[in-house]
Amino acid sequence: MSLVLNGLPVDAIAYHSSLASDWEQRYRKPTFIARESVLRKCLAGRDLSGQVWLDAGCGTGTLSRWLVARGCQVVGVDASPEMIAAANEFRKSHGDSDRLRFELVDTIEHVNLQNACIDGLLCSSVLEYVSDPKACLAEFARVLRPGGLLLVSVPNRHSLVRQVQLACHQLGSLMGAQWMKFLDYSRQQYSRREFSALLSQAGFGLETALPCGSPLPGLAQRSRHWGSLLMFVARKSV
Repeated sequence: MSLVLNGLPVDAIAYHSSLASDWEQRYRKPTFIARESVLRKCLAGRDLSGQVWLDAGCGTGTLSRWLVARGCQVVGVDASPEMIAAANEFRKSHGDSDRLRFELVDTIEHVNLQNACIDGLLCSSVLEYVSDPKACLAEFARVLRPGGLLLVSVPNRHSLVRQVQLACHQLGSLMGAQWMKFLDYSRQQYSRREFSALLSQAGFGLETALPCGSPLPGLAQRSRHWGSLLMFVARKSV
């Protein structure tokens, strides 16, 4: 069994820390470009100017900077010291660095923010690695203002792509190979109904849920059977 540090498996932190040096390069790959595309779709037509956002599990800050470019003031938090160090290096060359800051946390279950102080929260492909997603959602509800927007993506239980990934991972393990290594640490997956129920329990009203994250063309990704992730858009109850 993995050691747990304040809600996040220690091996998951170490794994992501080992990826920090080339994490930015991943956002040039089709699966990561698809994540940014669905984020753009979720926020289309929304005026974010002057809003305060939290990027929970920000990595090297790619999506934090994306939000800043759309007028937000952003706080990015992550449990990996290496990710935060890299995020701060990228921040130095960002034109709007005064509206962006990064902080190291033990876990996104506890962020150093006051109650009801932010307008929006992004949590992209992080909850699959934590031991208690419910506690994370409760923390998100605490820091969001009434009516605040939550964008959170989780692995899609019904995705055929996800099922193929899991099968390859299991086969690799039997052969002594490390295929789809992230699945050593990705422990949570949900159907739309299952995660919608968790959001409701945490005090959020669901607006939409979109499949994403597959290397397949956009048309295929729109099917819940192909997108390896589900991006949920929800609002904190007023």
